[in-house]
Amino acid sequence: MFLIPHLGTIIWVSIIFAVVYFVLAKFAWKPLLSTIEDRESTIAESLKNADEVKIKLKNLELVQEKIIEIAKQDKERIVREGIDQRDKIISNANDMALQKTNKMIDDARKQIERERTAALAEMKSQIAALSIEIATKLVKGDMEDQQRHKKVVEQLIDEIELN
Repeated sequence: MFLIPHLGTIIWVSIIFAVVYFVLAKFAWKPLLSTIEDRESTIAESLKNADEVKIKLKNLELVQEKIIEIAKQDKERIVREGIDQRDKIISNANDMALQKTNKMIDDARKQIERERTAALAEMKSQIAALSIEIATKLVKGDMEDQQRHKKVVEQLIDEIELN
């Protein structure tokens, strides 16, 4: 019931195994081992290179973050400078407008003063002309009638006081 191989089969199988083992050990084992060692060294070198690449990548990320931070600071500085320049321009424009307004006000005051002076001079000349005309009428009028003369003078004085 059990299958037991014959002694001859066992011997032949052992001889063939020994020959195959000897041939493999002589011709195939060293190249296979060297190929495996080469593969192991290639894998180890690749892992080492991968670690170096990871470190370089982390360094690049740090450099990138520093560059981004510097760019943000530059942007904020530029925005602040722009705001400062805008404020200076607005301030200068306000100062110039205030100066122009003050100059216009001063010019208007001077013009008003000149016109007032001219009006006063005109008024004085008109008053002088009226005084001469009144005097002329008084002189021409009836000088004999003192009562009437007194009444006319009082009326003229009242009119002058009202103006």
